[in-house]
Amino acid sequence: MTLQLTKRTLNIVGQNITFELPASQDQLLAVAIESETSGASDSDPYWGALWETSPKMAAMILQHQWPKRLKMLELGCGIGVTGIAALFAGHEVTFSDHARAAVRLAVYNAGLNGFQDATGEVFDWQQPSKSFQYDFVFGSDVLYDTAHHQSLLNTVQQMLQDDGVAWIGEAGRANADRFVELANTQGWNVETIDEHGQRTNAAQHTKFRLYILKPPICNACPTEC
Repeated sequence: MTLQLTKRTLNIVGQNITFELPASQDQLLAVAIESETSGASDSDPYWGALWETSPKMAAMILQHQWPKRLKMLELGCGIGVTGIAALFAGHEVTFSDHARAAVRLAVYNAGLNGFQDATGEVFDWQQPSKSFQYDFVFGSDVLYDTAHHQSLLNTVQQMLQDDGVAWIGEAGRANADRFVELANTQGWNVETIDEHGQRTNAAQHTKFRLYILKPPICNACPTEC
């Protein structure tokens, strides 16, 4: 089955981002079922949605004062809106997802915005890529399943430079607090802020939160890390 796409443009803090996404969630579900039946390992009916956290993460990336150009990795890229924002912010971005179709579409969408050289990588968090380590790792709406929290932490730690930083955007699910607890017990430094950059505490239902993570080894580094 060929997935039908529709084109949209979002204006995020003054920056237009154009992208294509599946025209119908029902069709995306049908394609996922078809893929699973055929034995594909990356069938997923959710990667093609525009989740509400993505534009908010994109806005925070566009508004952040970055000291330099960074090599970034987006985890669970979906259609790629947040990663495209990072490209517009001047960074080198690799789009990644376990769904091959997601990576393919995210890279295509980057091209629609003038970034024809964008790269993508397909891997599962149970077997993270060992190809490269990044200055910055980020993801949106990736904490919904507690069963994946440990593999997500493992992936971030393996693919992040020792002095790197990770951002995880979350829509306010209760599961997010469990992720923070898990990260803290393993020595991660986790700061929680809202979409306005103000520090906050526990997740509130439907309220966006950004988790800023530094790996355990970085906690003993000088303050500039």
